[in-house]
Amino acid sequence: MKLSSSHFGNATVICPRDAIVQGECELLRTAVDEAMLSGRGCVVVDLSEVPFIDSAGLELLYDLLDAAAERGHALKLAAASEVCQEILRITNLADHFGMYASIEDAARSLVP
Repeated sequence: MKLSSSHFGNATVICPRDAIVQGECELLRTAVDEAMLSGRGCVVVDLSEVPFIDSAGLELLYDLLDAAAERGHALKLAAASEVCQEILRITNLADHFGMYASIEDAARSLVP
């Protein structure tokens, strides 16, 4: 899996560029963990280039959400494709995440 990272306001934006599937999860986990430890704490995962999320990917995202909450940070999802939105909806996980149409909307939601 290829990843890029950038900053938007007080958030670190992580953009995976492939499906989030078993065998590809550790790179995303490491990137999010590093972002939370960097001092910025708030993380937006840009799903605009993610065509699919399997059960291992869903478990990873949920684990990252829990880890962020335990550390007093926030994790938001942005720009998910219709397929990824549907996967999150039918697994009843969509309501657990702050899901936003754009990175900008997600980052703005983090401003107190």
